[in-house]
Amino acid sequence: MNLEGITINILTSRLQQKLLGGKIYKVFMPNKSSLLLLVKTENAVIPLAADFSGASPYLYMPDKTPERPETPPAFCMLLRKHLEEGRITKITQSGLDRVVTMEISSIGSARQIISKQLIFELTGKNANIIFVSEGVILDSLKHIGKALSSYRQILPGLAYIAPPPQDGLDILTSAPLDIAAAAQNLPLPPQKALIAATTGIGQYTAGQLLKFAGITAEGGISNENAAALADAIGTLQKNINAAKIGTAPVYAIITRTNTVKTILPFKPLQLTGGETVKEFASLNSAVAFAQNLTPVLLPEQEVLNKTVNAETEKLQKKILLLKEELTAAEDAEQQRIIADTLMANLYRIAKGSSECTLENIYDGMPLTIKLAPDLTASENAQKYYKRYNKLKRAQAEIKEQLKLTEEAVEYLASIDIALKLVQTRAEVAEIKAELAAAGFITVKNTKNKMPQAKSTPTIIELSEDTALYIGKNNKQNDYVTFSIGSGNDLWFHTKNIPGSHVILKTTLPQADEKDIQTAATLAGYFSKARGGSKIPVDCTLRKFVKKPSGAKPGFVIYTNQTTYYVTPEEETINKLIN
Repeated sequence: MNLEGITINILTSRLQQKLLGGKIYKVFMPNKSSLLLLVKTENAVIPLAADFSGASPYLYMPDKTPERPETPPAFCMLLRKHLEEGRITKITQSGLDRVVTMEISSIGSARQIISKQLIFELTGKNANIIFVSEGVILDSLKHIGKALSSYRQILPGLAYIAPPPQDGLDILTSAPLDIAAAAQNLPLPPQKALIAATTGIGQYTAGQLLKFAGITAEGGISNENAAALADAIGTLQKNINAAKIGTAPVYAIITRTNTVKTILPFKPLQLTGGETVKEFASLNSAVAFAQNLTPVLLPEQEVLNKTVNAETEKLQKKILLLKEELTAAEDAEQQRIIADTLMANLYRIAKGSSECTLENIYDGMPLTIKLAPDLTASENAQKYYKRYNKLKRAQAEIKEQLKLTEEAVEYLASIDIALKLVQTRAEVAEIKAELAAAGFITVKNTKNKMPQAKSTPTIIELSEDTALYIGKNNKQNDYVTFSIGSGNDLWFHTKNIPGSHVILKTTLPQADEKDIQTAATLAGYFSKARGGSKIPVDCTLRKFVKKPSGAKPGFVIYTNQTTYYVTPEEETINKLIN
């Protein structure tokens, strides 16, 4: 998330309203890249969280305070020493830059007032928290040496140098007509000209202001449209001032990858592909929402695909090894035959023999048996009995392991097809959660994360009386079958092939044969057999579908089925689902 200077200005104003005069009660660092201040005001204890652990820095007042580690980092201990019991006497923004400075004052040993600054630089990947006293850096969240920056080092003991200030007119306080004229006079494309002529806005707001004014890149800023641009800027200024006092909403732009692109003090006129807008009563609630979102990127879907493929390959190798072990364990019966033959012929075995040939007591054939010379004939027999018992136990264990491993491969096959059917971020999140619950991946603690929106199955209205419900992952499959489906509804699934559960519901006395064929075709299409021909699809009444106790998501057993053979055609399917 890239917050522009105008948005930071609203944030600063709200922090001033809430925190000025408050006493810093406690200092914590939930992790090495975040800071939590508990500020005691007249009416409440307000948490202020600065989270710089991701690509986008956040500074906001959370509803719930993050977990606190038992062992605080050194930077946290330093801040506790200097800031706890200090009062927040000033909160300022550096012009319209993305830098917020909090001044904390306390009484020194000589009864004098000592003021120190906590500087939050909300500048993307270079974001930092810097603790300064009398212009000298005491410490910082991130240390920046000469190897990283020749202009500006952030190290304890060095003088604090602020980021280079922006040039241009203040977008909030300058006259709108002056701003429009300044942008018009620059020999640059309209968007770049507006950014260069001002401070406090970036590409997104500049682009929106130009859209509001009807200015295009080809036409440029002219005498005819400069007034319209000035009107748009004037409206922006009013919106920002209203948002600062809490009487106007702000708008979060949410990307298709479930991240907040930016937060604006106006409703955008036009969104790019896949973006959505969400209105919030305050900037703080918008930032909290952004901080709690879990991004779902296409690369993450690829990572899940790779994980499923790698785990499947690993399990298939395990199956081969288990089968080899099972073959070896099947020698157990031979060990019992040897032991029984020895016991029946103890008197014939000379002491100290290393081998003997006896008649097999079960088939009468000669049986050559290796012996341990230091053991008696009876002890040799007991040794073979022990080997027999061990192999019999191993046989049972290996068979159980083989069964579980084969079931895991089958389960991962269902995940694999679900990943191919993914259409929304919520569906990816559900699959990820399912893999984590099954122990195939680990995910970070999401205790304080906002819940993801639930994904929904595909619904196709075939007529006023009949509808199809198609699950696209195991969670949806369970929901379609056992929550949407009722006893006499028809249930479809590819025969012995991972795929979607499909429910056909109708208010007619009996489902139309054409609708049954459509449902079977869609079940074949939404399966691992997609693209094939004569795909076997089983159909039965929902009441004949059961979920065994303890079964994995999406796994069912069923009876009384009829098998259809379908060949889905892409063009026909697209007409149904689009």
